[in-house]
Amino acid sequence: MFPQTEHRVTGTRLSEPYHPGVFRRITDALFPIGRFSLEERKVVFIMWAVGIGQGYAQSNLSATIPFTRAALSLTEAEMSLILAVTRLAGFGALAFAVWGDRRGRKIPLIAAFIVLMVADFTTGLSNSATLFTILQSLVRIAGTALGTLAVVLIAEEVRPQTRAFAISLYGAGGSFGAGLGLVVLPLADRSDGWRLVFTLSALGLVIVPFLLRSIHESPIFEIVEEPAAHPLLRLLRSPFARVFWLSAIAVLLASAFTAVGLAFSTERLVDDLGYSTTSAVIISLIGGTLGGIGFFVGGRLADVVGRRITTVLSLALVLVGGVTLYYVEHLPLIVLAIMASTFGSFAFVPASASHRAELFPTEFRTSGGTAGAYLAMVGSAAGLGIGSLTIDEIGLSATVLVLGAGVVAAIVLTLLLPETMGQELDHVEADR
Repeated sequence: MFPQTEHRVTGTRLSEPYHPGVFRRITDALFPIGRFSLEERKVVFIMWAVGIGQGYAQSNLSATIPFTRAALSLTEAEMSLILAVTRLAGFGALAFAVWGDRRGRKIPLIAAFIVLMVADFTTGLSNSATLFTILQSLVRIAGTALGTLAVVLIAEEVRPQTRAFAISLYGAGGSFGAGLGLVVLPLADRSDGWRLVFTLSALGLVIVPFLLRSIHESPIFEIVEEPAAHPLLRLLRSPFARVFWLSAIAVLLASAFTAVGLAFSTERLVDDLGYSTTSAVIISLIGGTLGGIGFFVGGRLADVVGRRITTVLSLALVLVGGVTLYYVEHLPLIVLAIMASTFGSFAFVPASASHRAELFPTEFRTSGGTAGAYLAMVGSAAGLGIGSLTIDEIGLSATVLVLGAGVVAAIVLTLLLPETMGQELDHVEADR
């Protein structure tokens, strides 16, 4: 039933099959199936640190909605519209993508990180809804670009048997950063305290010198003799266009649901259910922390059973947990709903990200990933745009339920994609 394994001390072959206990099987799910090399560990660690700064900066907009909405004198519908605008602005991330496919991954990645930190810091100094929207649009542009560039860099630096797990650690850094955002959120209860929450993003800039020294150009990109002049256009005219549209539309539909569900989760706890800000933070942290193991389980499953099935299972959990949160009022059920949706969201990250990176060849891997990420932002904007029209009419809970139909469609589209587990990311010709 179980394969023979090597003895941990002597390295000799055991004559009897090894049967791991239940506890061992559970803990094994939280670790990669292989070991990282020294160079891989360096890359994974520094990208984990980048994820922390990125997660903190990108979480501030949604987390502070009850406070920024009041400070800027906006209704829920008007705030939903602002969130939609910031997501549509993510189109600017394509400039970073083309830069990454033509000149390399390292410098565009560092530039995107700097823009992200500075824009979020400056948001804390804004005094109008217009300036607030512009600065958070820059956050969305830089964050979208950074997310794709980071995944591509990790995918091209790490071997396939541990690739998804390595990406999960980057995602875990983002989750930890978002958690830090919740920890400092009670500062927003003070007069204009929400500004301090944003300005703390400036601390992330301490990572920049380490990025400059520790990150090297992707070795796979360096063997591309002649980068494509218009990588995105080449992608859309290539045989890879079909998988691009399938994956992009799937993420677009799922994002319409998650954007509304995530953006108004604090609003749901504070304004709808009457919890204090501190209580809402504790509830979110408990559910989010328990669901956080989804990063590691998702990365492990994606490396063991496949990217596609792990993505599908993750989306199913996101749907069930997300809808439940907006229809239950008892605290244990609220925590379970947050845990389920968080687990699914976190497991989705390494599975879907490694899948997208492996679907495209080197010449337009960044452009394809960023274009897909932008369409996800379009989906988010569409969901929030729908919310701006329906929340005041049919209610927040009903809006979330309606948007859940898109997640079901996303699951179907994902099942139509090819499986890529174990695929080497050696240089391949884009027109093959």
